[in-house]
Amino acid sequence: MKKLLLSLFAAGSLITAAAPANADIRVGVLRCDVAPSVSFIIGSSKELRCAFYGEGQPRDVYRGYINRLGIDVGYTTGGRIGWWVFAPSRPGPGALEGAYYGASAEATVVGGVGANALVGGLNNSFTLQPISLAAQGGLDAALTVSGMRLDAIRSEPRRKRRARR
Repeated sequence: MKKLLLSLFAAGSLITAAAPANADIRVGVLRCDVAPSVSFIIGSSKELRCAFYGEGQPRDVYRGYINRLGIDVGYTTGGRIGWWVFAPSRPGPGALEGAYYGASAEATVVGGVGANALVGGLNNSFTLQPISLAAQGGLDAALTVSGMRLDAIRSEPRRKRRARR
C-alpha cells in the first residue's frame, strides 16, 4: 500500500507540472461534483456537474463525464474536485465546453485523494491544474490516462452581496 501511495504521489506531481507554454494566465476556478462509480480494473467513467468561476464573470455551469483508462480498481461514493483554469486570455460564456485529456492518480480507503491534470477545450487552449487533491469516499486505487468531456448548461449572473450595516 505504501508503494502504491508513493507511486500515486509521484504521478500526481508529474501531471501537475505539464502545462502548455501558451496557457500562462490563471483565468478562474472549475469546481466539480463527481458522481459515485464502480471501477472495472482497466477503467472507469464518472459523471460530473461543474461550475466555472471566472473573475468578474457570470458563473458557467457544465455537465459532463471523466473516463479513465489504466489501472483502476474499486468503487467511490462520489466527491469533489477543483482545478485552476489557465488560458491565453479570459474565456467567454460556455468557453470551457469540449474534450480534455491528461492523467490521473488516486487512492481511496474510506476517504481518499486524487489528482487529475488535463488539457483541452477550444483548440486545446485550456489547462486544468489541480487546486487541491480530489476528496471522495470508498475503496479505490487508480493510475490512469484520463479523458473528460464538458457540455455547457448556462451562465448564471453573480449575486451582489448586500452591504452590512
